Amino acid sequence: MKSFEQSFKVNCSIDKVWKFYTDIKHLEIVTPPNLNLKVIETSDKQIVKGLRMTISGRLFLYNSKWNSIISLVDISKHMYIDEMVKGPFKKWKHVHLFSEIGENQTVITDKIEFELPFFFLGKLMEGYVENNLKKIFEFRKIQTASYLSNKSAGE
Repeated sequence: MKSFEQSFKVNCSIDKVWKFYTDIKHLEIVTPPNLNLKVIETSDKQIVKGLRMTISGRLFLYNSKWNSIISLVDISKHMYIDEMVKGPFKKWKHVHLFSEIGENQTVITDKIEFELPFFFLGKLMEGYVENNLKKIFEFRKIQTASYLSNKSAGE
């Protein structure tokens, strides 16, 4: 199983960051447009334990559908976990963690564990997938900082 992790700081309170990241609409804001992400179905508009969601998009080399569930929400620790139930990966677990480091500073950490299907062929594709994740999460970092700084300035 491969893992990927990224952390970055935003100049925004943890409450505002949490509110943004627990609204399903954040996915369309922080996902690169070339992935053409669409939320097809969701059992809630907010991230809550047990939420089920179906999304579609161009992931890596082809269009795919993705079914996931929010398996854990811990408000006291400002974290939640989404896990793929059915989709392009053999396994996908994404931990979202938000840590307050100052009155208006928050660190956002994404930890992903993934495994590709197709045994040997999947192993050969891991580097390609990891490089794409770096690009996707760099975009996510930029969009998050931009969106939250604009929201804070407008309040």
